[in-house]
Amino acid sequence: MLPKVGSYKFHIESYVCDFQGKATLPIIGNFILQAATMHASERGFGYDEMSESDAAWVLSRLSIQMNDYPGYDQFLTVETWIEDVARFFTQRCFRFIDKEGKTIGHARSIWAAIDMQTRRPIDIEVWRPELKNFIDTEKECPIDKLAKILPVRNVEPTMGYSVRYSDIDINKHMNSIKYIEHVINIFDLDVFKKKMIHKFEMVYLAEGGFGDKLKLYRLDSSEDECLVDTKRGEESICRSRITWK
Repeated sequence: MLPKVGSYKFHIESYVCDFQGKATLPIIGNFILQAATMHASERGFGYDEMSESDAAWVLSRLSIQMNDYPGYDQFLTVETWIEDVARFFTQRCFRFIDKEGKTIGHARSIWAAIDMQTRRPIDIEVWRPELKNFIDTEKECPIDKLAKILPVRNVEPTMGYSVRYSDIDINKHMNSIKYIEHVINIFDLDVFKKKMIHKFEMVYLAEGGFGDKLKLYRLDSSEDECLVDTKRGEESICRSRITWK
């Protein structure tokens, strides 16, 4: 049987770096999705196996905590493992290791399996009981589990956009990482010159679809913390919390 922990190496190319020569948060998010996809596929519950059952994995919550970001022409190793499996959700963790073998961050995520026809959650314990064989009870993820993110009210929208072709993924809804891109784009470049995103937390509440008109509402709860509520009309489709360092 394959090991419970998967390890995957990614090269930081120039086109995934920001103006400071560091990999961006959305790129870290893409590495998370790629590592999760490869880990699941190697163990028999990836995209192909899900598609045969007309089902798909959907990201429900994500928390990324970085102490540093890898730079241009460096390698980043991403470890991933399953922390828990419940009826409708599975919890997956990640560790980020730089070129010198130093841990520079962790992430936590919660995934649901949905029926692609009904868009309803599937009971994972019944549908894929073998997932529990891959739970790693010894591997630790030191960052806190995602706490509740409150809605943002009584402020004017900071930015608006319409969901377009490049936002939509293979499951025909808005790609998980596109939400992150749009959220961090509300900040001026000067903000990133002075500090970095130490922790980014997001809860996905509803699917964004092609043509949806979304608005982002920003609330600076403190000097180092910001809440962003992405809404479709009055409905929140995702909420995020950013901690700066």
